[in-house]
Amino acid sequence: MKFAKTELKKGRGSYQPDWEVDNIWVEVKTQLTALRLVRDNLMQLAYAVSEQLCGRAILLLIEPNISYIRLFSEWQKVEKIFRPEIFNHLSIAVFRNGQLLGIPNEPELTGALIEVCEEEISNKKNPLPKPVYKDEIYKILIYRWLMNKGAITSDKLAQTAGCNYRSVANTLEELGNALARYSDRRVELKYFPKDAWEWLLVHLNKSRFTKRYSDRSGQPRSIESLLKRLARMEHTSIAVAGTLGARYHYPDIDLIGIPRLDLVVHCPDKYLNIDFIDRVDPALKEEVDPEKPVSLVIHFIRRKESFFSTNPDGIAWADPVECLLDLHEMRFEPQALEFLNFLQAKWSNT
Repeated sequence: MKFAKTELKKGRGSYQPDWEVDNIWVEVKTQLTALRLVRDNLMQLAYAVSEQLCGRAILLLIEPNISYIRLFSEWQKVEKIFRPEIFNHLSIAVFRNGQLLGIPNEPELTGALIEVCEEEISNKKNPLPKPVYKDEIYKILIYRWLMNKGAITSDKLAQTAGCNYRSVANTLEELGNALARYSDRRVELKYFPKDAWEWLLVHLNKSRFTKRYSDRSGQPRSIESLLKRLARMEHTSIAVAGTLGARYHYPDIDLIGIPRLDLVVHCPDKYLNIDFIDRVDPALKEEVDPEKPVSLVIHFIRRKESFFSTNPDGIAWADPVECLLDLHEMRFEPQALEFLNFLQAKWSNT
């Protein structure tokens, strides 16, 4: 038995497990520090079992900062709360110092769960850089202005960006007269903030962590082929951006051809996960030379909300701000200006 990393798909509701095999779901949590979080995750798995989304549900704790005795005590309390038909389908697995202990112990799954732990730990050796919250706040406010979303509270802005209130307050102060403030602590842009936009363009390489890939096989697949493979995956945390994304939002944009496929990966956690690339095309290898042409470019956004939209074909599309930034990165300045003018005029005429 071998667990597989779960592909996010439509139709499963809001909850998605981290790993699965043969109707067994695994939720992975690393270095948990509070029993409250253990309870919350067990409750989430209980819902999945009760809705018959899975036959078994395992909470896999990797190097938790909670003793095994306290976890077992919590497990006994949970047993008194859940109905037997739910409780009997749940379990906890604790991986610490290379050893796996189960509550209850399930030796038939030990090897497979250890493999999951090893891969999770390996992935976490490659953390993403810390988000640039100022840039994220700028992008959120510009997105809301371009899409006519209206005002947002400072608290909600902090929650969306994934930062504290002080970071929001400092950034809002820098916007000066471009910002409208309301008595209920809501804020919104009065007009397109050219200075903030210039800041984003100047710091483009720092604010968006990026990986570039080229085909080393000598027979590169077409961009259309890569897009079709991505669509079949129905991966809701990966969105199409770049020229294709710009054309999705503005079909009449003056763009000829598709120089590369740009993707945006929503990665609110601090660790990098690019397992999907082998499924898109195993011939794609990372290219570190920025001057060499590439077939695929991936940007990672760290905020808590992605702003992706999904069409009936199951393809997720990045928001217009990310697509605009891609056009600038590719030096398609006239097209970027055309796209921006379209977005500004779209809502002013409604």
